[in-house]
Amino acid sequence: MATVETVTINASGTGGAQSGNIATAAGGTAGVIMVCNNSDSPLTFDVKTGATTVLSNQYIDAKAFSRITGLGDGNQTLANVKTAHGTAAQNSEVIYVLQASA
Repeated sequence: MATVETVTINASGTGGAQSGNIATAAGGTAGVIMVCNNSDSPLTFDVKTGATTVLSNQYIDAKAFSRITGLGDGNQTLANVKTAHGTAAQNSEVIYVLQASA
């Protein structure tokens, strides 16, 4: 079963800390994650491997998902998660981050 972590959007349209790391290692999950935007707004985000930003300004549509590749091995987290517009209606909407196969 894949590991699933979350980032919760607040009323200003930004995401809090990810609930945990998605660890990718050599083999079928090497540097691959899936990001599922369950919010009603498009969002942008950065991806960090450990403490290093490896991808910046990634975009995903509202209610969409994206397979992110080329991250390398390590702990993957989303950073600087922002929706296109912040409203109280988006408070507590969730972004899911999953370990994916290569």
